[in-house]
Amino acid sequence: MTKPRRHGSRDSKRKRRASRAVDELSSLLKDSDAIDPRLADAAARDILRIGKRHGERPDSGTSRLICRGCESALIPGRTARTRITGGMLVITCENCGRIERSGPDFSGGDSD
Repeated sequence: MTKPRRHGSRDSKRKRRASRAVDELSSLLKDSDAIDPRLADAAARDILRIGKRHGERPDSGTSRLICRGCESALIPGRTARTRITGGMLVITCENCGRIERSGPDFSGGDSD
């Protein structure tokens, strides 16, 4: 019997490449005011695909710029409406109408 192969170095290279790709696409998405909206949508879609396949997720700032409903880029003023209501940030996608709310979590937890 032969020993099974180990793929540790190949996996770490794959993770590194995926992380670098997510970083580059994230920087492209953050500068989406200057680029074509179709290019920004493609970057958002690719970030989600890399995250699902390789487990490399974008940071929370970049993740907030991607609509989970239609997988498009949320560009404030162009493809997304951003409001602050009741202390919460409410982002509405203009393409699919999905609403995402984020803000402080006041529910539960002990104060002692």
